[in-house]
Amino acid sequence: MQKIFLNSAGNQLVGCEYIPKGASAGFSFIINAATGTKQHYYRHFANYMAKKGIRVLTYDYSGIGESAPPKMKGFQTNMMQWGKSDMTTMINYASTDLGTDKLILIGQSVGGQIAGLTPAIHQVDGLINVASQTGYWKIWPQPLRYGLWVNWQLLTLLTNVVGYFPGKRLGIMEDLPKEVALEWAKWGRSPNYLFDFMSKEDQQTYQELSLPLLSYSFSDDTTAPRASVVWLNQKYPNCKLIDKYIKPTDIGVKHIGHFGFFRKSCTILWEDLLTELTNNF
Repeated sequence: MQKIFLNSAGNQLVGCEYIPKGASAGFSFIINAATGTKQHYYRHFANYMAKKGIRVLTYDYSGIGESAPPKMKGFQTNMMQWGKSDMTTMINYASTDLGTDKLILIGQSVGGQIAGLTPAIHQVDGLINVASQTGYWKIWPQPLRYGLWVNWQLLTLLTNVVGYFPGKRLGIMEDLPKEVALEWAKWGRSPNYLFDFMSKEDQQTYQELSLPLLSYSFSDDTTAPRASVVWLNQKYPNCKLIDKYIKPTDIGVKHIGHFGFFRKSCTILWEDLLTELTNNF
């Protein structure tokens, strides 16, 4: 693994490149993380795929992890910029020496939501979404929807008071830049989520995108309930959808949840992903 340092709209973007072991499998991955999740979380998955001959790029969005500034208050970035600039920067980097590899975006949660925002999407050969969903509270089942509504109110209040969202102090995620947190909460209160705030051109990109889309969702994931995942899948209407809805008992584990896919206990799902790559991408 080697570190990479890139520029995204004036912000330093720090990533890691996992070099394939042996012959190339014909694919390269870029992992777009969940909100407030450091790239370090995906290291086991990335190392595993590198051993299978796949080059993997991970990175921290602007304002997150190693891409965070010394002082969060006043730092300028937002979720739209994560898709339009950060993701584009990574795709352009990957494409410089891609060779014959097919480039696949793997998006967890918000990473799958914003995939269609990048102007470089035409350089991508496929999408894999893991627990990617809408965060609009009314789509969630009862009683989870009421907890989500409260979450968006508190997130907004706390962010405005502190000047950023202090996720580290709360022990729930990385700190979030102010505009990231406020934008996230704004999406979560709006029926069409981020699609209510993007341009017509961006909406058309989602409508016209024609790529293989492998979507994983999990029966015990309270952060991405099934209906919310189905909703997001429908925002990629022209993609070839392979929809995987998995129960923990299907793979012999007690829990998967929102983050379990990338844990070593779910290696069987990594093998499933490799099979789908061979058959459908």
